[in-house]
Amino acid sequence: MVNLKAIAPNGRTGLCGIINATPDSFSDGGRYNTVETALAQARKLISEGAHMLDIGGESTRPGSHFVAIQEEIEIERVVPVIEAIRRESDIVISVDTWKSEVAAAALAAGADIINDITGLLGDEKMAETAAKYGAPVIIMFNPVMARPQHASSRIFPEFGFGSAFTKEELSLFAELPIAELMWKCFEKSLKVAENAGLSRDNIMLDPGIGFGLTKRENLLLLQELDSLHQAGFPIFLGVSRKRFLVSILEENGFEVNPETQEGFENRDTASAHLTSLAASRGVEVVRVHEVAKHRMAAAVGDAIRLAQQTEDLNLGQYK
Repeated sequence: MVNLKAIAPNGRTGLCGIINATPDSFSDGGRYNTVETALAQARKLISEGAHMLDIGGESTRPGSHFVAIQEEIEIERVVPVIEAIRRESDIVISVDTWKSEVAAAALAAGADIINDITGLLGDEKMAETAAKYGAPVIIMFNPVMARPQHASSRIFPEFGFGSAFTKEELSLFAELPIAELMWKCFEKSLKVAENAGLSRDNIMLDPGIGFGLTKRENLLLLQELDSLHQAGFPIFLGVSRKRFLVSILEENGFEVNPETQEGFENRDTASAHLTSLAASRGVEVVRVHEVAKHRMAAAVGDAIRLAQQTEDLNLGQYK
C-alpha cells in the first residue's frame, strides 16, 4: 500500500513526473503518445529522480474543445504505457482520469493511485472503484465545475459529465471567496469518499492550481497550503508551466515566448521556484514536467524545512 505522506523518503517532497499519452496536451501534446516514446520519457524522469509518475490519456488543457473520448480509447492510451513501465520499475504510478472504467483498467495494469481532477464528482462510480481496489485517490478542487460561468472557467473544455452541484450550490459558489469555495467542494468530495468506504489515510488533496482561476486566486490558494495540512491531508500540487506563472514573468519583463529557448526555460525556472516554496512548506508531492530542475529546487526547500536535522557545520567545514 502506498503511503501518501511518504512518497519520497526521509520526509522530503516527492516529485511526480508527467507523462501525457495524448495528442493534444497543452505542454507536450503528441510527444509521448506511443508506448515507446512514453516509456523512454518514463526512463528519463526516473533517472532524473522522479518518485512517482502521473499517466494521462485525455487532455484538460485550457482553450481546447471537448471531444468525447470513449473509455476504450483512453484505456488504449494509458494501459499499455502503465504495463510497460511496470515491467521495468516499481515506481509509484498514478492514472490521471475522472472515468471509473479507465481507473479500473489502469489499476489492474499496475497503477497505484487514481488522480481525479473532478474530485470524485464527475463519475458516480469512481469512489466505489477506488474502494474496491483499495487504491488511494488524489481529490482535486475543480473551480471549472464549481463556477462554470466564470470567465476563467469558460476557456476550459466542458467534459462529458453532468453538473455535480445543484443550482442553489452554484449560485452560492459564484459569490464565495476562493479559499471558502475550495473547502465547500472538498467537503462534498470527502463525503462521497466516506460514503464509499474510502479511508482518509488514502486521500490526498490537490488545490487545483491553474483550473478556472484568476491570477489572484491562484496566488491566494497557494497561501492555503497550511490549511490542507492542518485538516490532516497530504498535498498534491501541480504548478508546472501554469499560465499565471507566465503572466507574472511577463509583467516583470521576462521573456515568455515558448518558441524561444529563453522563454521556454523561464517557464520551468519559475515553476521550480514554486517547487522550492512548496517543499519548504512540507508539500508531499509536486507534479512537474522537468524533474531535474525541480529536484534541485525541492532540495533547497526541503533543507529549509528540515533545518533542525542539518549538521551544524562551520564555514571551514564545507565549501
